[in-house]
Amino acid sequence: MSLSGKSPSCIACLGPEGSFSHLVAADRFPGVAVKALGTIGEVFDFMGQDVDALGVVPIENSSGGIIIDTVDRFAEGMSNLFVLEELTLDVKLALLGHAGGPVDVIYSHPMPFFHADEWLRQNHPSAKRVSLTSTAASAKRASEEPNAATLGPRQNADKHGLEILAYPINGETPNVTQFFVIGHQPNTPSLEQNRTALIAELPDRPGSLCSYLMPFRDAAVSLKRIESRPIRGRPNTYRFYLEIEGSVAHPGVHQALAKTETEGATNRILGSYVSGRRFES
Repeated sequence: MSLSGKSPSCIACLGPEGSFSHLVAADRFPGVAVKALGTIGEVFDFMGQDVDALGVVPIENSSGGIIIDTVDRFAEGMSNLFVLEELTLDVKLALLGHAGGPVDVIYSHPMPFFHADEWLRQNHPSAKRVSLTSTAASAKRASEEPNAATLGPRQNADKHGLEILAYPINGETPNVTQFFVIGHQPNTPSLEQNRTALIAELPDRPGSLCSYLMPFRDAAVSLKRIESRPIRGRPNTYRFYLEIEGSVAHPGVHQALAKTETEGATNRILGSYVSGRRFES
């Protein structure tokens, strides 16, 4: 059931029930209890207390970009957790509300607002947009107000007594969210893994980032994501979150990482893993 062969005690994810994180966690781990929590930070904190749990956290949305809360928990180095797998959710948004009435306010998580911006400007230009912590919380809020609607998964309609007013929203434009499955023990590196995530600290000197990246170019290793994050308590200094193609088991990846460290960088490997498994909302 789990990636290690041992069934996890539960799957912690960003909730509440009905959020996209909850949907993909339940689809990936059928039959395992899913614990929906209020924030990404709470997922990491919960896993620190349950060594048998796995977590599912978002890492990037194709419309809104990288999820900084997830990156920061890895970058700060407080979690001691590893990336075990990347999952892709093909997100189909619905506008849920009360049939026959006006739509004065729309609640949602910020990411659906990014994706549906043009559609909302054309179809509900005067509706006020209010961002909440999740699409599930937004559906609950909309269900409590007669002239409110919400953007999110259509599955929230039945749960909260809402009608599907429009579906899919901006469906011709791809909208995917990637999630990490995280756990306490890293995967054993293998050539089947096609991605590696890591945190790098570089010397504070001109050209250090360029020097760091050159070994990847020389080894024909592609970078998939890179994000700089400030180091708390050390103004104007940064760590870098990176994802590269391939596993640390691959000689080219191994050699490139070793070369970056001879240039003065330090790397903390978050895991080599398989990406690309897809689900639909």
